[in-house]
Amino acid sequence: MKPIVFLLLTFSSLNLVNAQAIYDANGQYKGYSQTTPSGVTTIYNTQGQSTGSSQIDNGQTNYYSPNGAYKGTSTGTPAPIQPNTTINTPRQAPQAPVMKGW
Repeated sequence: MKPIVFLLLTFSSLNLVNAQAIYDANGQYKGYSQTTPSGVTTIYNTQGQSTGSSQIDNGQTNYYSPNGAYKGTSTGTPAPIQPNTTINTPRQAPQAPVMKGW
């Protein structure tokens, strides 16, 4: 019975962390991010050094420096997407091809 209790304690004490590699537009590796179960995301450079962290709380993102000092907040919401056609303008039906010169 002791091995089962030890096994349960081992699994219950594991912290599952989500990690994701970061690449630039050319496919070059730039580092990685880790998100903890509490929602703190930390960005690391290619040498494994923290470049800062952030946490989203009630739609507000708080940013922190590598040493944990508060750096600022973002509460902005993205602008709605503008449609590429005017609202309530009917679409034009496709026109049959016209052959000229016959």
